[in-house]
Amino acid sequence: MAKKEKRSEALKYKIWIINTLIFAIIVFIIFASITIYIDPLFHYHKPLNKYKYPVNNERYQNDGITRNFKYESIITGTSMTENFKKSEADRIFGSDFIKVPFSGGHYKEINENLKRAYASDKNIKYVIRCFDYSLLIEDKNTYREDAEYPFYLYNNNLFDDVEYVLNKSILFGQTRGVIKHTKAGLETTNFDDYANWNSAYNFGAETVLSTYTLDETVSPVQVFSEDERRMVLENIRQNVTGLAAAHPETTFYYFFPPYSICYWDVLKNDGQTDWRIDAEQAAIEEILKYPNIKLYSFCNNFELVCNLDNYKDQAHYGEWVNSWILEWMHNDEYLLTKDNYKDYIKTIREFYNSYDYSSLHK
Repeated sequence: MAKKEKRSEALKYKIWIINTLIFAIIVFIIFASITIYIDPLFHYHKPLNKYKYPVNNERYQNDGITRNFKYESIITGTSMTENFKKSEADRIFGSDFIKVPFSGGHYKEINENLKRAYASDKNIKYVIRCFDYSLLIEDKNTYREDAEYPFYLYNNNLFDDVEYVLNKSILFGQTRGVIKHTKAGLETTNFDDYANWNSAYNFGAETVLSTYTLDETVSPVQVFSEDERRMVLENIRQNVTGLAAAHPETTFYYFFPPYSICYWDVLKNDGQTDWRIDAEQAAIEEILKYPNIKLYSFCNNFELVCNLDNYKDQAHYGEWVNSWILEWMHNDEYLLTKDNYKDYIKTIREFYNSYDYSSLHK
């Protein structure tokens, strides 16, 4: 009798375990199905018409946007591109744009996102992208160290999608966020507003000058080394020109963003003015080898650069400057060519080396 009771208890225990596992699997499937269906990060599909999506997380949503949205052209880059407006780009260039910026994104990260777009069988007409000076002299495989990268979203491995579809933070954060956004009567974030930070900051000399201090001792002049030249060229070839060579059907509108005179103030104090300009020249000479890249620089627009009303800090300009940049590129103003780039380099070298930086602090 005792043996029968033990067998009965063991059987009940096994049944309980099986039922518990089945229940857990069903719960997991339900949770996963909700996230897969709504897909707040656009990993599987574009936004569903019945829902309204908050688009507010660049590194989690940009990959899905580039792969699954319908578009003809792309705006991408660092925070220097976050204030661009799709509606203006559409009107000026006569194309249907998306905007997928990566705040603080290094050259490789931005290039990898573009490669994912092409791998999704997109026929891309234009790419608008910036090249930050501060990220030019670095290893070609560098990623932003302080950014969180959900690499499970950036590959085609279905198995690691469990990190997305069975992620409690995603379910109760982003997935639930779409439902709340929809119930609140809000609209899906448009590409004019996505990542745009303009209204969150003050602009002007008082604001900009408060964002930095100079070392009391001026540093010795830094020389652009051959190792650094090699680093720049490897960075450019892997993360810029390689894509242009592979896609001659696309016109790439690339530009060096116009950092303010205060950025150059810091460079001058650190002995890095010519060092930075030499790096830019190396990049320009490599980029200009490719006929489907149109390269621009606005650093010789000294009226813009020296007017601190355009800036919130040393580098970041207001959205009106982004609007000007679109118009300038479309009209081929500030276009660098094989015939004029040496004059451009000479002009900025003379200006930024001779500027009276002490006047900024009076």
